[in-house]
Amino acid sequence: MWRLMICISSLLATALAASEPPTIASVDPAVAAQSIPLAVHVGGRVAVVPLPPPAPRGAHGYRHQWPAIYWEGEFVGDQLLLGFDDDKNEYRLSVDGGVPVALPQPGRTMLEITGLGPGKHSVRLDKVTESATLVRSFDGFFVPRGGKVLPAPPPRARQIEFIGDSGMTGYGIRSATRTCSAEEVRLRTDSGAAWPVLVAHALDADYEVDAMSGRGLVRNYDGVEPERTMAVLYERTLPDEKSLWQDPAWQPQVVVVMLFADFLIDLKPGEAWPDQAALVTAYTGAYRELVASLHERAPEAALVLPWIDFDKYPDETARLFSTDVKTAIRDAAAGAGVRRVDFPVLPDFPAENSACDYHWSHADHRQMANWMTEWLLARPELWRGR
Repeated sequence: MWRLMICISSLLATALAASEPPTIASVDPAVAAQSIPLAVHVGGRVAVVPLPPPAPRGAHGYRHQWPAIYWEGEFVGDQLLLGFDDDKNEYRLSVDGGVPVALPQPGRTMLEITGLGPGKHSVRLDKVTESATLVRSFDGFFVPRGGKVLPAPPPRARQIEFIGDSGMTGYGIRSATRTCSAEEVRLRTDSGAAWPVLVAHALDADYEVDAMSGRGLVRNYDGVEPERTMAVLYERTLPDEKSLWQDPAWQPQVVVVMLFADFLIDLKPGEAWPDQAALVTAYTGAYRELVASLHERAPEAALVLPWIDFDKYPDETARLFSTDVKTAIRDAAAGAGVRRVDFPVLPDFPAENSACDYHWSHADHRQMANWMTEWLLARPELWRGR
């Protein structure tokens, strides 16, 4: 079975080549008590909580559950500490723009990086795996005494938000087979290789990926977990907890929404809707509420809703989508005061679908990213001069 069981020290030494290769090792968490917490720029939704001793005063943990979270910081010195309370997720660490290094399932630990060389350094940590049912914590960067903490990197001028399902999470993308257990899906997912992150990097934009595999707007894939749809979860800091997400500094110029899981599997007896037309009506109403919420959070944001060419599918649901749903969303956006809404038709590119459960491959995600990036770059007015 595919596994990420590689010596971390060897990987880091290779990836962060220097005159004296750095090393990484677990150390007593009490070491952090003599260190200084590093200020960080965070991408994505996290719950920031104070850390108890032996962490130094002012240290915070970053509890997370959504995919594609990242942390960035800068410091002066040749050492750095990283704290984790996470036995499930994989992370990638890069220093000074070097080749990222995998940190798989670090557990509850403090890791020490040494041998970075003197001077100023930048550090970035990315969450790789999806944790739809798991809340875990990155407990921050620390600079040992003798080093110097620098201010957090400023936010990028461009901000973009993505809302969707497994098509945005990099679901099972690292798999060599389409047949995967639930645990294999989790381990083989790579949100950093998914098209939303590729688009954001191409645009040099900060990003937030509020996506969860199998989630629809009002009906999840195959009707599972009806109480955990995106209409419910999107408002939350952490999907498993009811606290609402609030960050006035998060003001994306563009919000990209792709939520079609509601209609991928036929309705089953006992579900809340007697037929597809009723489901479409509920979906349309929830979309109106989502549009209003998005505008309230980010009044200057434009909505980009990549749209399936439903005209190619002559059934009743497709007809409703191609006319009624699109019109209702457009009217809701206009009524809420959204400055712009676009429905670019998704390209009909050949897909490998070779990842777990026939999800998109690396090549498929790159095709989608190239199309979306080109579409966005061709419309500079979306970025409000940024």
